[in-house]
Amino acid sequence: MKNLLIVHGPNLNLLGEREPQIYGNDSLKTLNASIECFAEKMGLQVKSFQSNHEGALIDFIHEQRNWAEAIVINPGALTHYSYALRDSIAAVNLPSIEVHLSDVNQREEFRKISVIKDVCEKQISGLGKEGYLRAVEYLVGLDVLNKLQGSNPDSKGRDETLRMVVKLLKESFPKYSWVGIYLVEGAELVLHNYMGKPSPHTRIPIGQGICGAAVHEKKSIIVDDVNADPRYLACSIETRSEIVIPIMSGNKVFGEIDIDSDLEAIFHDSDQEILEKCAAVLAKLF
Repeated sequence: MKNLLIVHGPNLNLLGEREPQIYGNDSLKTLNASIECFAEKMGLQVKSFQSNHEGALIDFIHEQRNWAEAIVINPGALTHYSYALRDSIAAVNLPSIEVHLSDVNQREEFRKISVIKDVCEKQISGLGKEGYLRAVEYLVGLDVLNKLQGSNPDSKGRDETLRMVVKLLKESFPKYSWVGIYLVEGAELVLHNYMGKPSPHTRIPIGQGICGAAVHEKKSIIVDDVNADPRYLACSIETRSEIVIPIMSGNKVFGEIDIDSDLEAIFHDSDQEILEKCAAVLAKLF
């Protein structure tokens, strides 16, 4: 994925002035600049557009449908009643995410209604500017997942597919400093392949370290600060946070996706959701 639309609906032109206690102090220009800078680091081109008019938003989506590969949209009040905008998103058939600066589920009853949500991959609300950035990351993650599913893993073979996943994840997410896949061999996890600095931990007993704990407990683990977690087996002095996703089918664990970042508290539920979907595809290879 290379081309992304950022679409803002009615009244978002007044960001920074309109109810800053709810919508924040950043202007729309500042918000767009932050999104575009973030997207550029992920190798994306962005076209941003705002209008107070339903038809103008629909026209923009239609006009850009052959250029764009995904959409992040904050429909504003149109969220609650614009079936025309909903149908335009459905018609162009691009992966889309609905974003709201405020937590719409904690406000007036009418704001809890979205006629847009069912044609979007997900709704993100209440995170302010961060919600847009997470939407961008989620769409990139979906692109990785689609490439994995579209590559026909069964025909490629297990080893080639595992290498491809490591490469896709490392190259798609700048915040991923180290990406590796461990496979279960007896009572140990054995490092199959990785991208990043060499790790001294090529074999980890199940139950030891954060990696061993994820397999032993059969659940994903996110650690915001590895230096505060006594389970952490130091690989690099730069590492600050970690996410580990078991590759499993039913109750059987075959391995795990292990990702480190040099940034603290950088992993969130969207990372976990996409990585668990990738792990589910990989589990079929075993």
